Amino acid sequence: MICDLNLHAANFVLSLQGIKRASCGGGGSGGWMKADLGQIESATIQTQVYQRLREALFTGLLAPGESLTIRNLAASLGTSPMPVREALQRLVAEHALVQMPNRTFRVTPFTPEMFRELMRIRMAVEGLAAAQAVRHATPQRLARLSSLNAEMIRGVEAGSPARIMTANREFHFTLYEQAEMAQLMDIINGLWLRAGPYLMNAHRKLTDPLPFFRAGTLFHQRLIAACEAGAPHAASRAIACDIWHSARYFRRNVDLINEPEAEETAPKVKGRGRRTAGNEQ
Repeated sequence: MICDLNLHAANFVLSLQGIKRASCGGGGSGGWMKADLGQIESATIQTQVYQRLREALFTGLLAPGESLTIRNLAASLGTSPMPVREALQRLVAEHALVQMPNRTFRVTPFTPEMFRELMRIRMAVEGLAAAQAVRHATPQRLARLSSLNAEMIRGVEAGSPARIMTANREFHFTLYEQAEMAQLMDIINGLWLRAGPYLMNAHRKLTDPLPFFRAGTLFHQRLIAACEAGAPHAASRAIACDIWHSARYFRRNVDLINEPEAEETAPKVKGRGRRTAGNEQ
């Protein structure tokens, strides 16, 4: 028995030596490989596909109720179906998409009840982030917020909803990152991921959303003033009022906004110029 154990141990040592020589390029100098790089390219593709789809939801390139298929998305993004499928499943888990019985996916449609609930949650959660941000405010951070609000005002003056929404999103997330609460940021990211398709579709479909945007810049000015004054409760109220104003402006138009764009005008995820949404697998 002892001889058998010694023989197995010797064979094990020899096998390890063989692995060491192979991983170090033969019998030359050097040591064990310190890191297993793994499937970097594959992981990068999966992450990129997820981030591309996530950004499309954030910015409203995908409208509420819009159908998505793995095949069309993979063709547009120039990837195999597998990373697309995994990205879609992640977004289903985050409640940004729903999976249909025919194996297609849809951007989660909004109901009036969902809209009211989401707005109330945002008021509470983002109000907390604003209050915490006041405690970490610096002149540099406040200058950045003022610059982003000024950019939003220029977008209003130019009548550019896309420019306005980009500046608005950067303003809010610059503020929330200032709170220095990573788990709270994860929650806020999830809330905006669900709200993005609805809000951007609203701006495209309503007759004149610019008065709403102008009011938003005023709430932002109140928030900056609260940060300068070191007033957490005032900052929380300013953000809550900003969100409430948005809810009041859009809540009567949920059904209109919830309708997907016509096929020829629906926004698509940009990849290699091919379509990314449709009704076939």
